[in-house]
Amino acid sequence: MHLLPFEMSLSRRHFLGSALILSSSSVLSVAAAKSVSPTLVTSLAQLQSAIDSARSGDVIHLKNGTYRNNKLNLRTDDVTVQAETPGGVFLNGNNQLKISGSRVVFRGFQFTEGETPGTAIEVSGSDNLLSELNFSGYAGKKCINVMAGSQRNEIAYCNFENKPVSAPQGNMIQITPDRAILGQHRIRYCSFRNMPGRGGDAGNEPIRLGNGALSSFKAGTLIEYCYWENTGGGDSESISVKCRHNVIRYCTFTNNPDGMLVFRNGDENMAYSNFFIRAGGIRIKQANSIYCFNNYFDNAGLDGRAGSVTLEYLGNNLKNLTFSHNTFVDSAAIDLGGVGAQNNVWANNVFVKAKGSLFANANSGTQWLGNAYQGDLGLPITYGFTLLDATWQRPVGGLAAWQDKLARLPSAQAGYPELPQWLDAGNDALIELDIAGRRRPAARTEKTIGCLQASTAALQLRPLTSTQTGPSYLAKQ
Repeated sequence: MHLLPFEMSLSRRHFLGSALILSSSSVLSVAAAKSVSPTLVTSLAQLQSAIDSARSGDVIHLKNGTYRNNKLNLRTDDVTVQAETPGGVFLNGNNQLKISGSRVVFRGFQFTEGETPGTAIEVSGSDNLLSELNFSGYAGKKCINVMAGSQRNEIAYCNFENKPVSAPQGNMIQITPDRAILGQHRIRYCSFRNMPGRGGDAGNEPIRLGNGALSSFKAGTLIEYCYWENTGGGDSESISVKCRHNVIRYCTFTNNPDGMLVFRNGDENMAYSNFFIRAGGIRIKQANSIYCFNNYFDNAGLDGRAGSVTLEYLGNNLKNLTFSHNTFVDSAAIDLGGVGAQNNVWANNVFVKAKGSLFANANSGTQWLGNAYQGDLGLPITYGFTLLDATWQRPVGGLAAWQDKLARLPSAQAGYPELPQWLDAGNDALIELDIAGRRRPAARTEKTIGCLQASTAALQLRPLTSTQTGPSYLAKQ
């Protein structure tokens, strides 16, 4: 199948160990682009008219240029709306764009100047694809808001950066869950960079899933292959999870010392096979039944306001937390919260640190199983840990340099809780892959502890870079 430039960009493979799954709207778009000659319009009024009169499969191009103070409603199903050329259309000023239709494709537009006091793009329909969008220096309160009741919308290859400090307070992407309808939205291959501000709870999170009032609702959101760098000035929560049944996987957080992945409200969430390199790690605040496995922490929680792993006991939380098969290298001390934890398990993790304690604020509600360490443990216990020998020093050469050490690690131990399966896309509940995308043995006791399996297979999944995410046209500018 011959692909047009947009379809080629959506089909990019970064050899990360997992094939890109095109959504149904992506596939429909490719088919439509083959069989339908696109209509070129030269104004927003013409664009709205073309959308309203469109038939299923129609493709509409907006002529390259800058358009200001735009109102648009994509209310027709099965239509593709895109810039004449990728990144060639700038929608600036005050934008009020609504996608109320279903199976709509909206892509290739830039938002680089102006202010929206509310939401720039509101999505209330289902099975839509928003891709190749660039929000840079744009002062919208919210860039994209996916509304409750919609389903299976996808945000892919978009970039969000440099939201002005003077902009209205609000997050980049908001996913709002519904009480009865499982959203199952996807955020893939997006980049979040360079967010200025005072940090802390400033309210400008790159991604927010739900809110405190909706924390009992199930969202089913999947965030994968996304990239964060220097976003902590906007808010300390790189991802703020405030609802249930969400999965964050294969993401990279780097040079991001003031930002963390935060399970703020809402039980039953999961993070696996993510990289935290010179960045804040994971914080759990008002949540239970959180599962974190196969993650790699390297210099995490240093030189900033965020930690490597931080547990905060606020009453009736920190129950049933599972941390398994993670690797921590020269990272800030893991803060166990001090009190309140119940039925927590840390199993088959690797902790290596040249200076300082590995743990702080021990609690009495944690079981330790099959872990290995080198350094000052910082805990008043001796069970559940094996001391690594002196040959375990920080390797030179990145993730691949660990390979020669893996064979000397102890085998994993069974006995930790089963991981749940929430998503149709699968969330590797059996830990069948390591963080490098390589196959692990099926039996728990035959797996290597930590996030890397002892294997001769080549590394596939590696830390992302900014060039592997966001719109492809940004690399050419």
